[in-house]
Amino acid sequence: MRYSHCFGKKSSRILLGTAYFGDTISKKIAFEMMDKFREMGGTHIDTARYYADGASEEVVGEWLSLRGANEMLVSTKGGYYDPDSGEKGRINVADVSSDLEKSLKALNVETIDFYWLHRDDETKPVDEIIDFMNRFVKEGKIKKIGASNWTSQRISEANEYAHKNGLIGFAASQIRFNPAYCLGERGGLVGMDEKEFNFYKQHNMPVVAYSSQAKGFFSKMSESGVDSLSEKAKKRYLCDENINRLKVLERLSKKYDASIAAVICGAMSSFDVPEVFPVIGGSRLGQITDSLNGSDVIIEKNELEEIFKFEL
Repeated sequence: MRYSHCFGKKSSRILLGTAYFGDTISKKIAFEMMDKFREMGGTHIDTARYYADGASEEVVGEWLSLRGANEMLVSTKGGYYDPDSGEKGRINVADVSSDLEKSLKALNVETIDFYWLHRDDETKPVDEIIDFMNRFVKEGKIKKIGASNWTSQRISEANEYAHKNGLIGFAASQIRFNPAYCLGERGGLVGMDEKEFNFYKQHNMPVVAYSSQAKGFFSKMSESGVDSLSEKAKKRYLCDENINRLKVLERLSKKYDASIAAVICGAMSSFDVPEVFPVIGGSRLGQITDSLNGSDVIIEKNELEEIFKFEL
């Protein structure tokens, strides 16, 4: 397993996602997944107040307490929009403070090592957001902050304001990033493209990549063909460009004697500038193990460019 300290605490280059813990993934299975992740060298768990209506954080918090896993870095998110109010923004001091207090209680911690704003609200000036997030830092409730589903332009504006005023800015970004070409982004989400990548490269800003396996598109296509894909995966990823990228991944799978899922994880964690941290998940323990088998697979620079179509 490769590691980094860019989050302020030792972080594995692969993160464990927990979106369905306490929902479609039972506490028992979630505990088995976290145990296996830890056993295989994983040290960074990604959760959010929104996941499973707070149950995900509770499951993670209980596991941390029972296992005495003080070495683990747990990052969580707040400020998710209100889906019952036409996706009304909640990036304001009252709503984020409420989410933060609930997260601290659910995780049973006094301080959160890394806290993400789960969405942006572009109607709010960045100075207002940076100001109240720094209040939480000064109060000792969080240590570092990140932006999830923010454009590079908004991150740049926020960090410029923070730098000019001696405040803490965003230390990392979390967006949709995987080897697939996306046919259409859902509202409120931000995906990696060449423009965004060049910003992170220029500023050497770490990127946490959710949906890193493209909903299993490449693995399922390789194993069972189109019929194995969900309708959502077909709508978002089924195109000639991704069929060509699949051929690249299949060739690398043979070269490195690793599954396609492992090759993707190895590829994403092979980025040096910026550092990229794929988030893995799944409904079965074997899927977690399979992805983690890519933790030490190092993909060459020219192969990364062939997979992702970015100039590194």
